[in-house]
Amino acid sequence: MSRILIAGGGGFGLEMYSYITADLAATEASQRPLLGILNDGPGCEVLHKIPQALYFGNIQDYHPRLGDAVTIAIGSASARRKIAELLRGRRAHWLTYIHPTAWVADTATIGEGSIICPNSIVNAGAHIEENVAVNVFCSVGHGARIGAHSVLSPYCSLSGDSALGEGGFMGTRATLFPKVVLGSNCVVDAHTPVKQSTPDRKIISSRGQYLVLDNRTAPRI
Repeated sequence: MSRILIAGGGGFGLEMYSYITADLAATEASQRPLLGILNDGPGCEVLHKIPQALYFGNIQDYHPRLGDAVTIAIGSASARRKIAELLRGRRAHWLTYIHPTAWVADTATIGEGSIICPNSIVNAGAHIEENVAVNVFCSVGHGARIGAHSVLSPYCSLSGDSALGEGGFMGTRATLFPKVVLGSNCVVDAHTPVKQSTPDRKIISSRGQYLVLDNRTAPRI
């Protein structure tokens, strides 16, 4: 029987397990693939919260079988690259996952092993390379490009013709302005608008001073 293996048993793995379980339940196939987790040990969030989930062993020990399809559900760009290189060397077959509520233009391209989560949009001419994770409610504008192994956190936006280099990471609600190009291995902090291009290996943040002040107008209880 065929199997779908989710590499990563943490929070993102939990989300992917839920998405794929619902997708399989909606199919009319007489035989559905087995769904389970690859993780470095069974003591992970998915197996703790979903006791019926199958455990297929350690990532390091995995060797592909005929009919297997693997998706990497890990939110670290460097870890995604490392696992992808390991499994590629073993000739693993990748699952490219696009949630039914996501919208992908006919002229957009999605690389092998990439994930497009619920309610995200990939617009005309956008190009997403292999093993990219696009989380919920993200927008990838027309002609935008995302390099391999990159991660978009929830509610990120790449405006038209912008680009995130290989191994990039964007925190929640980060935004690239139109035609802004980031080099490889860049990190954009949560809620940060990026208005100019940067070379490789930069961290971009717009965070100012963090303040917690008394609300003097609030009633005392």
